[in-house]
Amino acid sequence: MTDDWKRDRIGSALRGENPTVLRRLDAGFAVIGDTQFLPGYCVLLTDSPGVGRLTDLPRPRRLEFLADMEC
Repeated sequence: MTDDWKRDRIGSALRGENPTVLRRLDAGFAVIGDTQFLPGYCVLLTDSPGVGRLTDLPRPRRLEFLADMEC
């Protein structure tokens, strides 16, 4: 397996090619961290390519993303 998916983590998750995806959520993806600072380290990625900050999401989408964090 190559690491090509790392160049476009969100795009590869949308295409089903990101091996770190644990689960698709309403506004993003729960992924296992490919660098494990702590065992089981996970992050939530938005499903909106090009978004670098939470505040870059439109308010309704931001609220969906934050709701995903509660799950």
